[in-house]
Amino acid sequence: MNNILVISGSEAGRVYFEDFLNACQYGKVSTADSAGSAAMALSRGDYDLCIINSPLPDGSGAELALEAVTRGCCQCLIVAGEEQAGKIRGTVEPSGVFVLAKPLKRAILWSTLKNIAVIHNRLQAMQSQNDSLKQKLEDMQIINRAKALLISSLKMPEGQAHKFIEKQAMERRMTRAEIARRIISTYDTNQFEE
Repeated sequence: MNNILVISGSEAGRVYFEDFLNACQYGKVSTADSAGSAAMALSRGDYDLCIINSPLPDGSGAELALEAVTRGCCQCLIVAGEEQAGKIRGTVEPSGVFVLAKPLKRAILWSTLKNIAVIHNRLQAMQSQNDSLKQKLEDMQIINRAKALLISSLKMPEGQAHKFIEKQAMERRMTRAEIARRIISTYDTNQFEE
């Protein structure tokens, strides 16, 4: 995890987590002193992990954690007093937020961060695979649309339209989707209709 945001209302809490993360050789550590300033930081940057030392001056941090995890692959850990941790757990754990109770033992924190890193890496891999599949699907839709235009405009059989796109892609050293976009811009008369 390369980019970590530590949110703590107390300076001592921010220093503790920052020192711990630096000793464990995690990436860049940024800090915030409230949920409001953390929300601003989250809107400006991409964080792999948010550690919330609860309570914060403007809330428990549960809402902030839920907001952080819905933004993408950001993992979240809330550290709270034992009683508060029990209350927060039921709200945030179903969304994938980790909760640890104070007093915090370094070995448990280290182990939890290792587990969070494993989950983060797995989610990143799945997100990358998902993005790749989305792109392939979009490309196939564009290629199929171009084939349909070749079939309707030039009266090509489907197999010939497919081979035409592949041949153009090879000859011009372009992707099939790029060739398909050119075909669409040439033959699609609906693109100019409002």
